[in-house]
Order: sequence, then C-alpha cells, then structure tokens
Amino acid sequence: MTVVALKDRLRQLNLPLSGRKDDLVKRLLDNSDQQPPQPDTHEPKQEEAARSSEKKEDDDSTIYNNLTVPALKERLRELGLSVGGRKADLIERLLESNDNTHTEHEAEKEDEIEIEASDDDLIHPDLSSDDDDENSNDTDRSESSTRRAKRKKFWKTQEVRDLIKQNDQSAIVKAEEMITQLERMAAETGDDEYLPGPIQYTTLIEAYSHGGTVDAAQRAEKVINRLLSSVDSKDANPTTQMLNAIIGAYASTGTEPAAEQATAILEKMEYIKDFGDGTVKPSVHSFAMTINAWSNVGSETAAHNAEEILKRLLEDYDEALEQDTEYAKELKPNNVVFNSVIDAWARSGSNSAGEKAESILLRMEGLSKIKIYDVRPDTITFNTCIKAWCNSGHPDAPLKAEGLLRKLETNPQYPKQRGGMLIVRPNRLSFNTVINSWAKSRKPKSAVYAENLLIRMIKSYQSDPFSTVKPDVITFSSVLNALAKSKATGFKAEKCKSVLNSMITLYEDDGSSDTKPNVICYNTVLNACAFSARGGPDERRKALSVAVETFNELRRGQFGLSPDAVSYGNMLKCCANLMPPGSYRTKMASQLFTSCCNDGLVGGMCLDEIRRCLPPREFMQLLAKCGCNKPLNQGRMAHSVQLSQLPRAFTKNVKAGDLKDRQRDSYAPKKTKNIVRGRKQK
Repeated sequence: MTVVALKDRLRQLNLPLSGRKDDLVKRLLDNSDQQPPQPDTHEPKQEEAARSSEKKEDDDSTIYNNLTVPALKERLRELGLSVGGRKADLIERLLESNDNTHTEHEAEKEDEIEIEASDDDLIHPDLSSDDDDENSNDTDRSESSTRRAKRKKFWKTQEVRDLIKQNDQSAIVKAEEMITQLERMAAETGDDEYLPGPIQYTTLIEAYSHGGTVDAAQRAEKVINRLLSSVDSKDANPTTQMLNAIIGAYASTGTEPAAEQATAILEKMEYIKDFGDGTVKPSVHSFAMTINAWSNVGSETAAHNAEEILKRLLEDYDEALEQDTEYAKELKPNNVVFNSVIDAWARSGSNSAGEKAESILLRMEGLSKIKIYDVRPDTITFNTCIKAWCNSGHPDAPLKAEGLLRKLETNPQYPKQRGGMLIVRPNRLSFNTVINSWAKSRKPKSAVYAENLLIRMIKSYQSDPFSTVKPDVITFSSVLNALAKSKATGFKAEKCKSVLNSMITLYEDDGSSDTKPNVICYNTVLNACAFSARGGPDERRKALSVAVETFNELRRGQFGLSPDAVSYGNMLKCCANLMPPGSYRTKMASQLFTSCCNDGLVGGMCLDEIRRCLPPREFMQLLAKCGCNKPLNQGRMAHSVQLSQLPRAFTKNVKAGDLKDRQRDSYAPKKTKNIVRGRKQK
C-alpha cells in the first residue's frame, strides 16, 4: 500500500500520522488484534520502482540537454507551453510538464487501487491480490512524481527563475522562504517527501549566484556544506550544477578573495571526483567559470592564475582521454575557456598583456588542427586580443592591434569538429576597439589612422549591405574625438565637420538608430573648432564658420536635438579663441549668453567663457540685462560672481556634472603685499 493509503487508515483510527512508511505499518499492526503480517515482499520492488522513476527523470533531463534550443521550443509548442527563456528554462518547463502529466495519470490509478483495498489488505500487505501485484509497479513508480507534486504546492521554480532573469534581489528571499516552508512541512507532517530536492536547492543557489555579492556566494556555499554533511536523504546530495552555481556566484563579485573561493570550490569538486562517490565531477563549465572569476579581478597575478587553471584543464582532459572517455567529453576544452584567459590578460593592465593574449591565440590555431580538441579562434578571440593590446599601455599597442585587425580582414579559416571550415570575419567591435586605441594614442598621426579606419568601414558597408562592420555612433564619436584632440592635424574643424556630414548621410540613407547623430557629436565638432586657434588666420576664419554652422544646426532642432550647457560653453569658447576683441565679438557673445540664460543652460563652462569674451563692466551689465542685477548693484567684481549665486532660472536645465564652477585663476586680480614703501604696515 502507498503512504497515502496508510495515512488515510491511520486517520480513521485516530492515530498519529508522522513517521516513515515502516513506522506507519508498525503503528497499524500494534493497534490491530490480528496476527502480524509477513514481511512485505513488495517493499524492495517499491524502492526499485522509485529509483527507476528518479532515473527516468535524470534520463529525460539528459535527453533534453542534448537537444538544440529550436528542438526544445518545437516540443514546447506541441505541448502548448511558453517558448521564452534560456535553454535551462526550456528544459525545466518540459520536465515540469512531464511531472504534471505523469502525476495526474498515476494519481488516477492510485485512487482506483485505494478504493479496492480492504482492511485486510492494509494490515496484511503480503496478502494483496494478483491485480494489485500487476499494478504495484505502476503505483510505486508514481511515488517520485507524487513527491514532486507535493513540493510544487509550496515551490514554484518558474516564479523564482523569472525573478532571477529580472535581476530582482527578492529572488533569494523567495527561494529561501519556499525552502523553509518545505522543510517545515516535512517536520510537521513527518513526511520526508516534502523535503527539498536537487532542483529546489539548485534554484536557490542560482538565486544566490545572481546576487553579485560575496555574502550571497558564502550563503550558497553554506547550503552545499550542509548538504555534504547530510545523510538523511539521497535527494540532498550536491550536484555538479549546484557547485557550478556557487563558482558563478563568486565569479560575479570580481574580487581576489572571491576568485580564491571559486578556485577552492573547483578543487573540492576534483577531490570528490577522486576520493568520493564520483557523482560530482568538474566539467569544462566549472573550469571556465573559475577562470572567469580570476578574469574579473583585473590584475596581472589574476591573469597568471587563470592561465594556470587552463593548464590544469588540459592536463585533466589528457588524463581523462586515457581513463574515462565519457568523462573526457564533459572536460573537452572549448573556445570559452581560452577566450576567458585572453580576457583575463586584456583586463590585467600588464605591459605584456598583448603578447600573452596573442600567444594564446596562436596556441588555439595550433589546437584547431587536432581533432580531439574542440578549439578554434573566432571573432571574439581576435577582438579580445585586440583589446589586450589596446589596454596594455605598450607604446606600439595601436599598431599591434591594427595588425591583428588586418589579419582578421583576410577572413582566416579553421577546421570545424564535424567537418567544414569556420570563416572568421571582423565586426564593428573589432574596428571600434582599434579606432579608440588610436584616439587615445599620442602618436603624431593617430587621428589620421583613426579616420582611415572609419573610411574602410564605410566602404565595406556600402559595398556589402550585409557587412558586419557598419559604423555606429561610437565609431564616429571616437574618430571625432581623435581629430579634435590632435595637435598635428591642420584644419581639423573642417575634417570633423566632414566626418559629421558622413554620419548624417549614412543615417539619412538607412534611418538606423545606430548612426543617428547625438549632441555629443556636435559638441565635439564645436570643441575642435575652439581649439583651432593655433592655426593661421585662414584656418581660424574657417573654424569659426564651421562652428556657427554646426551650432545653428543644433538650434534648428535637427534630428530632434538642441544645444545643452556644453554646446553653449564650446560656442562661447570659439568666440573667445577665434575672434579678436571688439564690438563684433561682444555682440555675438552677448546674444549667445542671453539665449543660454533664457534656456536655463548656464553651466560652469558658459560662465567661464563669457567672462573671457567681454570686458568686466560689460559682463556685469549683461548680467543685469538678463535679470541678475544684484552683483552690479553691490558693486562686485566680475571674477567674484559664482555659478551658485545666479538665479535658479539660469541653471535649471543644466546637468549636474556641468554645474561645477570652472573659473580660471587668471580672472582674479593678483594679490599684492600691503607694504608701505620704506616701512612695514603695522
């Protein structure tokens, strides 16, 4: 008989319901005057059936894991279920669907058996009929599903995982509450079937792993340690997935102590594999997340540690190939682990980061020719190597990075594991990283190199509409920034305006938001104009013309844009740098400042530059004309006026970062020692 039937009989007799199945049977026997029954010969079969059901669940999970995401979604559509989420969510949804269907089917059979059971059958299980024998396996097989059904009354896996996907910190609280409720129900009813199982604990640990703090990772590790010390239930045994989730929790914190803890978890998994029951074995995913933990630290030591873990993985894989080919499949190195080590060097800031990263790239190219390894460089590999060079601080970093980009533009090919060739192509990030490196470089012609890369991107995109190197706002902004800061580029104002016009043309052709100009692009052009003062009269005249044209485009609201505090500040700087003192400069600067006050965009730069454009007295009169006459009435000096003392209407639309006073020291009159000639003042 099932536990449910035994408890129903105990309720009829007003007897306690707590305890295991053996306790329930014994309690019924003690209450009965009949002869004690013979040992239940069906019990081993029941246990075997339960194990078989649990094994079936594991088999289903394995089958689903081997399916592709499109195949899983197709199966979900057939069942009328949602197809959203990651692969793990799709598998969980299918497993839950199987559980629900199986539980309902078996519950009907169980009800039929309970109705047919007599009192003698209950007290003497060994005297069951032949029909009961035939149905016993089906009934016992439902115990695992019934256990999961009981848990689901208090445990909603999808509800917790939805919170996890939304990065909602309440996912941890929700999961902890559900686990506590299951444990409380098991204690109150004496029914261990309520106890949380692997799915529940794994979901709890996944919630911890998305917490992003060391405390959350430590709480996850405490759960694992408690499970390792528990022998009450087979369901409580930790799994590789649980331990991987803890490593992921530590990896997300980005600290060296957390990376050390992640490494300790990996070593614990290796210890259980070698000296435990072998149920927990580190997979390639375990190594990849531990490497990622060190990568997130961002130091040279961390990069060395990441490379050491990769070395251990390769050694373990070679050993597994000789001893356990099935386990070797779980350990097979892939691009992820190699790319993570390259990323560790890219984040290290080491001068040798570029060389280390490129050496790993060359090693991947060598392993791609060996069939037992599923490793080959891809676009991510090349991009991360380029990033490593750009972040290294090496004097030739931009040249080295562009060398890798040119190699990537040749579309190198590498053999795939199942035949065919992987063709690697550059993408937008490949070019943007190199352009940004040139923009930060102090080499004389760095702006020219950055502009040439932009031209190559535009030509590639225009010749192939499906090209992956279409420039975006970041591309144009980086090139504009490189030109604006360049000291070796002549007529840079006109070149910046030409780049901005190319951006506008590209946007008008395809209407993509990726190439829509923003106010930062316009401000960069204005800044380039302002710093063209070192050129000759012709260059200054053309720079002023470009500045006026660019600012007027902003004023007209092109592309839904309008000037901000930086725009007004840069335009006033153009007046101060490019126009000689006189009535024309005074008139133009006064009009700009008046508009700026009316728009509520007087920031620190604007106040700074208007004082450069106007004589002190005219500046004070302009303030009074705009509605701020208090400084003039008080007879204050122009340099003493602070941004915080202006009317709120002048600054109401300025961003917080632009509200800082940026007054130049040269505005204040020089202090002189108060000494009377011939004698010191007392």
